[in-house]
Amino acid sequence: MKNNRTFLEKLLDGAEVEWKKLCKVSEIEKGKQLNKALLTETGEYPVINGGINPSGYWHEYNNEANTIVISQGGASAGYVNWMTTPFFAGAHAYVVKTNETLVQKRYAYHFLKMNQVKFMQNQYGAGIPALAKSDLANLLIPIPPLSVQTEIVRILDALTALTSELILRQKQYEYYREKLLSFDSLEQLNSGGREEETY
Repeated sequence: MKNNRTFLEKLLDGAEVEWKKLCKVSEIEKGKQLNKALLTETGEYPVINGGINPSGYWHEYNNEANTIVISQGGASAGYVNWMTTPFFAGAHAYVVKTNETLVQKRYAYHFLKMNQVKFMQNQYGAGIPALAKSDLANLLIPIPPLSVQTEIVRILDALTALTSELILRQKQYEYYREKLLSFDSLEQLNSGGREEETY
């Protein structure tokens, strides 16, 4: 028999959990409009809008580091990101700020990231797709005791770091495989490591 429970649900197993709407345990704010023509390609603070990557950079920020930001509009609407630096949230981004006496930010991030595919599937609009604020606000989030949240965050952060390391190692393997098995490398090995002499 297949077990369809998510990893997070398994981690919550046995813990006292209260389910609440995200809007009851956090503030969900939309970013501020910033004219794209004013942005630079490099700079101190990334501007986060409706994409996965920064739209550009700005000399001011409107949100602190270690904050949850979710793409509101565009093809990536619903993408969940954890910003490790101060940043400027543009008009096509939602910023989620939890009441940390109830829900740890990082715990909320992992739960929202787990729901990212659902958010992206709920995009609406014929022209530029968007994610409705109500889809976030009405999302039910399990709220175990803070000590359980801390343990869940510790485990999920460790797994995320391990996954990132494995992806990096896979890319390194592919790079060196291509280098070692390229025609030029094989020719050089075949000639004993010497460059072919031309007369």
